[in-house]
Amino acid sequence: MDEILDIELQEEITEADAAKEPATPNENASLLSELESLRSRLETAERTAREISAGWREFTELYPDADMSSLPDSFNSAIERGIPPAAAYALELRRKEVRLARIKAADQRARELSAGKLDPADDTLYSPDEVRAMQPAEVRKNIEKIRRSMKSWR
Repeated sequence: MDEILDIELQEEITEADAAKEPATPNENASLLSELESLRSRLETAERTAREISAGWREFTELYPDADMSSLPDSFNSAIERGIPPAAAYALELRRKEVRLARIKAADQRARELSAGKLDPADDTLYSPDEVRAMQPAEVRKNIEKIRRSMKSWR
């Protein structure tokens, strides 16, 4: 069946070619120019496909356990801008490290400014205003708590 279709198609092409007049030199030049343009575009597309394939091959070699489902949109944006996948992934890992470092630094600053852990049995710390408002007997009674409280005063 396919052979019959191929023969019929070939006959149609041959008949169409026979009915055509020979191309003029300008038509030939135009067709040749179009052919060269198409070849150039094809070569560029093939080169791009090879580069993309090589980039993903490199990515899978460097990051075989990468969880692609957890990548942010910025990863895809980087790929679309032509950044190789391994470089885009490394950039995302670095961004994550920087975010974590900032969080840890903020946490450390908060700990330094904190009054510290409170004794669960006695979690009372006094502010300077509370101590000023105390009667002398109350100050004597709570002197240890007041001293602990004073460590957190700035």
